[in-house]
Amino acid sequence: MTTFVKMLPQKDRMARRGEIKTKAALFANRFYFFGGVAGLVTSLRSYLTHRQTSVREAHSRLMDSSKAVAQNGDDKNKEAWKEAKAAWDKAREEQFSLFVALLKSCVDVMVFSNNPGIDLHLKLRGKKNHEGLHCLCGLISASTVLYDSFPNKGISS
Repeated sequence: MTTFVKMLPQKDRMARRGEIKTKAALFANRFYFFGGVAGLVTSLRSYLTHRQTSVREAHSRLMDSSKAVAQNGDDKNKEAWKEAKAAWDKAREEQFSLFVALLKSCVDVMVFSNNPGIDLHLKLRGKKNHEGLHCLCGLISASTVLYDSFPNKGISS
């Protein structure tokens, strides 16, 4: 194999190398897109599951304890209300975090679908996405990563 490559002229070797690089890039873009779609499905499923279980349960606990405090304002009911409120706040924080992950997955799929090798918008609509929208989605994706990575040590609740 190496002797065959050495026998090719420099120009033909460079053209062949360029073809291989292009095919590899298109192949990688397709898998990047499918990974983004898998991430979108996972994020959506996590968000909806959390919303149907934890948020709904915390909300019902908070409503039940609020009714108990309204009917009988003793210390035991007030403590139960405080615990239910803390659980509600924690569930809402987790829901927001899952929403940010879902947002990131959505804009990632939008960006990846516009890449060469996928060209989903070109195939469906007849034209590629606007570059401004493509860049905006990329910036939103990067911003969500920075938001998740930024430490919250200085913020007090």
